[in-house]
Amino acid sequence: MKERHRQEDSISNAMVIWNNEILPHWDTMKCTRRVRELWWQGLPPSVRGRVWSLAIGNELNITPELYEIFLSRAKEKWRSYSETSSVNDNGGASLADRESSLDLIKLDISRTFPSLFIFQKGGPYHDLLHSLLGAYTCYRPDIGYVQGMSFIAAVLILNLEEAEAFITFANLLNKPCQMAFFRVDHELVHTRQLIIHVIHVRQFLLENSSVSVYFLIVAWIFTLYSKSLPLDVACRVWDVFCRDGEESLFRAGLGILRLYEDILLQMDFIHIAQFLTRLPDDLQPHTLFTAMANTHMISRNRRWAQVFSALMKDGNKEVDKNSSPALRG
Repeated sequence: MKERHRQEDSISNAMVIWNNEILPHWDTMKCTRRVRELWWQGLPPSVRGRVWSLAIGNELNITPELYEIFLSRAKEKWRSYSETSSVNDNGGASLADRESSLDLIKLDISRTFPSLFIFQKGGPYHDLLHSLLGAYTCYRPDIGYVQGMSFIAAVLILNLEEAEAFITFANLLNKPCQMAFFRVDHELVHTRQLIIHVIHVRQFLLENSSVSVYFLIVAWIFTLYSKSLPLDVACRVWDVFCRDGEESLFRAGLGILRLYEDILLQMDFIHIAQFLTRLPDDLQPHTLFTAMANTHMISRNRRWAQVFSALMKDGNKEVDKNSSPALRG
């Protein structure tokens, strides 16, 4: 009980500092040492969404009005598909488009944080999550809906109002790292090479199955850990991701492997995969963050955004590790 009261007092004090001192002077305060230290300790839930939104930014210049336009288009498309699907299988659109905008979104929503029930059909956030994802497929038809997006959108919905959640969602997916993962025409070999060259996966896991471990890491980053970590821990990872960028995602993965190394050493790969896909609910944020703080990346080049941008521009060419200093280990 004493520990609980201590944590509540700490959150309350931090909330006052964020609301009264930091957020009103965001541009001048965000990079100060004091703010970065507070940030690492975890954002108070009441200001978390606002800080995420400010940190991610709005380079795409999306407005609430633009969101409403794309939401209206999505609803019209769904209505059109529903009316024509029973008459014509094409329904005025390709089968792939219809499956992406309807079937896959509906299926994923039902599997998004199922233990919370709030995103299930009839739950208070079901329609909101459906609307946000549908609007995004109209805003970015070149990407469409990709499995895993629902978890990212759901976390934002839990922390932001509808229009602001969409704006932050679209800008977040536009970051080089997320774009590299979610663009269906982008060969994952690029991202795989990035993972292999800029992080050091524990040797015993590589010996088990490097390809499978690679896909586990992809699954983690696809949803920004929101599917595999307890929600409160995932939000803490998001806090640092918004502060430090893509590097923190790989550091979190290495922290998880370091934290559970002794347990994983006793498992075969099937059980390793099951364990890492859904990590223990009793994992505490400070435990993971201690492991992350003790984890060092191989690459000496800290400009991770440039690494991902280079991958995005590479098109269909193979990434040559010798041509990119950032990928040298």
